[in-house]
Amino acid sequence: MAETTDFHDELDALARELEEAIFEFDAALERHARVRQGAQSPSLNPHSVEFDDVQELFF
Repeated sequence: MAETTDFHDELDALARELEEAIFEFDAALERHARVRQGAQSPSLNPHSVEFDDVQELFF
């Protein structure tokens, strides 16, 4: 009976580790998606000529 309990405890520990690994992987995928979205979103580089042109319009 003790062997069965030990085995179940080991399985529970493994399941927790797998669950944590899945959560970490999911978080990494979400970070990657945000970075990728940011790379696709147009933005003005503060060192570009276009940025200077836009600043002149408002200031």
